[in-house]
Amino acid sequence: MTPANARLARLRGGIPAVEVGARGIESVARNAGCTRLRAIVISGLTPTEIIKHVFNAEPDIMSPFAMTLSQAYERRLLENGGASLLTAYREKGHLATSEVKISSVADHAPGGGVLARQRRELETQRLLDMKHAGNPLAPNLILNPRLPLALVGVTHAIELDYMVASDDARSYRVGVIKSYADRGGKTDKADIRAACREAAVGTLALRQHLESRGDDPDLAGDRIDMVLRAPGSFVPRLFASMRAESEMASLVRTLSTAPADLDEVEQLVPAGTSFADPRVINQIPNNYRSNCKEHCALWERCRAQALAAGQPIILGDAAAEQLAAAGSITRALDLLDGRGRPPDNRAEAALATELRAAALLLDRIANG
Repeated sequence: MTPANARLARLRGGIPAVEVGARGIESVARNAGCTRLRAIVISGLTPTEIIKHVFNAEPDIMSPFAMTLSQAYERRLLENGGASLLTAYREKGHLATSEVKISSVADHAPGGGVLARQRRELETQRLLDMKHAGNPLAPNLILNPRLPLALVGVTHAIELDYMVASDDARSYRVGVIKSYADRGGKTDKADIRAACREAAVGTLALRQHLESRGDDPDLAGDRIDMVLRAPGSFVPRLFASMRAESEMASLVRTLSTAPADLDEVEQLVPAGTSFADPRVINQIPNNYRSNCKEHCALWERCRAQALAAGQPIILGDAAAEQLAAAGSITRALDLLDGRGRPPDNRAEAALATELRAAALLLDRIANG
C-alpha cells in the first residue's frame, strides 16, 4: 500500500473504498462549494456509501425502472461489438464505411477483480498510444475504456462508455450514453449539462494520459459526443462533437478548490477519528442547494442542517439570492419587523426596505 493509499484508508476508517467514477467526480463539479462532498469523493467514497455505512440508512437511489432502462439501453448500444453504436456514427457520416475498427476493453479483461481492472487500464493506454503514434490499426471505437485520473494528488480510476475517432483524427473524443429521451428543446438542460460534464471528466483523464506520455494534452480537444434515445424506443440519437469548453472549465475550477490536496482533507478530520464517525461527517461544511437531490444521497441530511440554521436556501434558489444580505431567515425576519440590532450595512438596509415594501404590497392584495 502506497503512503497516499494508507492515508486514505485511515480517513475512511474501515469503510471499503469504491470507485467514484466519472459520475461521482462530475457531481463534485455540480456543487463546487460543498467541502463535505468533495472530501468524501477524494477519500474514495460516495455519499451513498456514507449513508449506508455511517448512518446505517438506505440511500435514495435511482428507481428500479430507470436503472433497468439505463442499463438495457447502454447494453443495446455496446453489445455485439458496439454494432448499434457504429451504425449510428456511420448513418450520421461521422465514420466512413471503411472505419469499422472496434475494440472492447471490457471484453479484453472482463470481471471486477483488481487484476481485471488493471488489465483494462493497461489495454486502454495501449490503444490510446497506438492512435497517438499514428498507427493505422488504432480502433475507431474503444468501448468501455478505463483510465486513471489524478484528483488533488489522489488517483481515481474511471470507466467511460466509449471513445471515438476517425482514421485521420489525431486523438479520441469521449462519448457518453444516456437513456434520456431526446425531446429536442424540451430535454432537461440540467441533464444535458451533467452528461457533458461526465464526458468532460473523461477528457481530463485523456489529457493527463497525453501529458504523461510527453504529448500535447490539447490533442484531446474540448469536444465530446453524447447519445440519447428517441422517445418511446431504443433508437439512438447521436450528438457528435459537442463543445464542452464550459464544462471543462468548471471541472478545472473544481479541482483547484479547497480542499486542494490530501493534507487539507486530513485537516477536516479531528485526530483519531475518520469518516466512519457520523459526527465527523456532520461537522464538515456543506453547501446545500435545491438540486442536491438530483445527485447526492446526503441531500436530506444537509437540508436538515440548513433548516436548523435557518439558511434561506430552504426557501429555494430565488429566496437564497434575494436574502443573501441577511444570511439567515431569522435575520431577514428581524429586518422586516425592525427587531434586534439595526442593519449592519447598506445591503441589509436595502433588504429591509425591500422586504417591508413587499409585505405592504402583499397586505394590500390580501385585504384590498
